[in-house]
Amino acid sequence: MLIIFLPLFFVNWFSLFSYFRTIRTIIFQIIRYVLGLFYAWMVYYVYLADITWSASFSYFTWIVCLLWIFDAVYYYWEESELSRVQITFLIVSSVGFVAYLYLAMFYPYTLSKEKYGVAAGISIKTNIQPTNEQHIPVVPWEYAYYKMEKILGKVKDYSYYDIGTITIQKIKGKLVWVAPIEYKGFFKWRNAKQVPGYITMDAEDQRAEAKFIPSPMKYVPSGYFGENAFRLARNKYPSLVLLEASFEPDEAGKPVYVITYGRYQKYRHVTEVQGAILLDPVTGKMKKYTLNQVPAFVDQVIPSDIALERNEWFGSLKHGFWNSILGKQDVHTPTSWGSNQEMIAVFDQHTNMYWATDHTRSESGAGSMVGYSMLNTRTGKLLYYEGANSLLNGTAALNVAEKSFKEKEWHGSSPALYYIFGQYTWVIPLLDKNYVLRKIALVNARDEKVVGFGDNKQDAFNQYKYAISSDLGSDPTKPGSKATMTEKRSKIKAVYKTSTQVQFLLEGEDHIFAVEVNNNPYAVFLEVGQKVKIQYIETNQTIVPVKSILNQTLGK
Repeated sequence: MLIIFLPLFFVNWFSLFSYFRTIRTIIFQIIRYVLGLFYAWMVYYVYLADITWSASFSYFTWIVCLLWIFDAVYYYWEESELSRVQITFLIVSSVGFVAYLYLAMFYPYTLSKEKYGVAAGISIKTNIQPTNEQHIPVVPWEYAYYKMEKILGKVKDYSYYDIGTITIQKIKGKLVWVAPIEYKGFFKWRNAKQVPGYITMDAEDQRAEAKFIPSPMKYVPSGYFGENAFRLARNKYPSLVLLEASFEPDEAGKPVYVITYGRYQKYRHVTEVQGAILLDPVTGKMKKYTLNQVPAFVDQVIPSDIALERNEWFGSLKHGFWNSILGKQDVHTPTSWGSNQEMIAVFDQHTNMYWATDHTRSESGAGSMVGYSMLNTRTGKLLYYEGANSLLNGTAALNVAEKSFKEKEWHGSSPALYYIFGQYTWVIPLLDKNYVLRKIALVNARDEKVVGFGDNKQDAFNQYKYAISSDLGSDPTKPGSKATMTEKRSKIKAVYKTSTQVQFLLEGEDHIFAVEVNNNPYAVFLEVGQKVKIQYIETNQTIVPVKSILNQTLGK
């Protein structure tokens, strides 16, 4: 209805009903109406704007007012005078256009208090909760995409398809990268009729291969006309604001598109996420859920751009807009990674998903953070950890990891902060120019000299434990619940020595204890049968780095 009704405002009805009308005038007004129909069709059918009065005002006010102003100016140029009706239209259109400019360009700057309230960040002075190391994703999205493209090349009629938006999620207790297969364009859609399925890849194990999951789908975001997923949702829910669609198979592997919906507040400048529409891409059936009713298998309801916006508001608008520009009291900003992954997906010890980023001072070039935020991707709750203050920020951690392999020109991706072995630690995958994963780096956020590198997760974590034991020997920090400091007194039952390291077994212990010679020079004199007292970080791993050692037999 709006597509037909709103273009009527494009027409100058005064010229049509006045005695000045001519055939040329009538044709010109018909052309304006047709152009109005096309514009309305673009807004509501192509762009899929919500069918609300605020959307109508936002998309149509400016162009209608400009047309009316043009009509008045043109008539005055032709006749050197305006009638009362024309003057009224000129005044109304001028006021309407000024109102539109104010609401679009200036009104947002008056909403600092409202935006800060919507962000609703909760400041926490304690450390981030210790993380389950087994569920730390080390496969970056670029490498997963690289692997998925190789699998796509083996799919029948692969030239019809492309990799869709790749997302990380939890499926059956494991973190997995998932990407739907999408059409390449209109003619590919006509020929293919349906997409063949989707592709997954383990996000926790870089040695895993991507897998193609056959599951033909008809209603997808890259489809056209009635087979477009967003258009299908718009037809059923015309007044909802459709924000973003993420592809999330359920626990049984059944494909599902999760389309986040909400509403605009404050003249479309504040977005409120209200829930999600779950769409079956096979049948086209869908169901709407409020935010607290979304099924448990769905990990992402809050889009990453909304999460970034909330972080920006929370960091800059505490004391109002002008303070964010001039005084800058208590102003901090999310770190920019310089990529399309401004918000990084991280998981807590219960594998709940969060959008995370570190915050730095507003000055450019700052290398330390003032806090770290985690926004729950299902509820939108924003937690801000002040305990991460003065630690290395993500950009600086990236530089540390990349400079370690400067000659190879590897680059870091998706730096994520975790609390590992009692230390704030940046986990950074390193890739080559072809986006092949080469190393996994762990950079200590308190001391950038404490790093661990490995070809796989286990090696990287072992090297990092060595670094903690040797380079943070005097550090007062105690490990968290996943890594406890332990002391042992026993006899050595086996010894293995290299030029840089001594490894030994103790009676009654299954661990292989390792000591770095550079940090413990007397370790080269360890022999079978000697009594030792050691301190080490207990992480239930086979090879354990020793934090301190006393040879009680030699007194050294």
